[in-house]
Amino acid sequence: MIKNFFRGLNASGARYLLISGQAAVIYGAVTFSEDIDLWVSPEAENWKKFRAVLAKTGARIYKLTPELSPEFVLKGHGFHFTFPRSSGEPEWYLDVMGVVPRAGGFERAFNCKEVYRTAWGVLPVIGLRELVELKKTRRLADYPVISGLARTEHERLSRKHITAGDWRWILSNSFEAEDIIRYLKNGGARKIAGQLKRPCLPFCLKAAENPVSGGAHMPAAAREIAFEIESLRQKDRLYWQPVLDELRYLTSKKLLLNKGARPSFI
Repeated sequence: MIKNFFRGLNASGARYLLISGQAAVIYGAVTFSEDIDLWVSPEAENWKKFRAVLAKTGARIYKLTPELSPEFVLKGHGFHFTFPRSSGEPEWYLDVMGVVPRAGGFERAFNCKEVYRTAWGVLPVIGLRELVELKKTRRLADYPVISGLARTEHERLSRKHITAGDWRWILSNSFEAEDIIRYLKNGGARKIAGQLKRPCLPFCLKAAENPVSGGAHMPAAAREIAFEIESLRQKDRLYWQPVLDELRYLTSKKLLLNKGARPSFI
């Protein structure tokens, strides 16, 4: 069923990106995600193509989904669907958005996409660095994933050349002190770390410079990373608050689509 869905989506000409959990699986940062998340370009004509594919594949409303109107697409609402089971497949959940936080506009992200051959066909995947921004959510479990994505980027770049800009990105987007200290074994990384204003880096530098006594600086580094994570979580909460408020209003007025329904997508 999912393979058929993506085959139809690609044939329709709709522009989309695979994001979030399944994208992290493709990049090797996690091993499993039960949901499929898509970022669908928010133009009305593009969503018309997307809705037609949903209709053909028998998608049903899952939960907390408003009308698939341009208004709710552009406001950043999520639209949640399930697909009917097919032989040998589990039930799949599809979460779709037209506007996502922190990753820049769709055009920019689409130009930075990577294309992968998967069990579901050839899919456009959000770029790794854009995925990292998207994953800076209020969910604590996303920060180990971000660190895993930073490791993937470091490993990929290590095969050729890591520039000063690359080091700046890697050192700004790892949330595990052990990884940062490992990166700081590189002289170029240490030079860049001295220029960055990230509060955890001075402690990581001290730990990297003196492996014998460096462990004494780990609690301070971990504390600063925890403060940074909490700040990012709060920013994400603030981003989503208007959307959640509107969902509560729509729920109170019984204006959300009914779970299990197959609404008209055309």
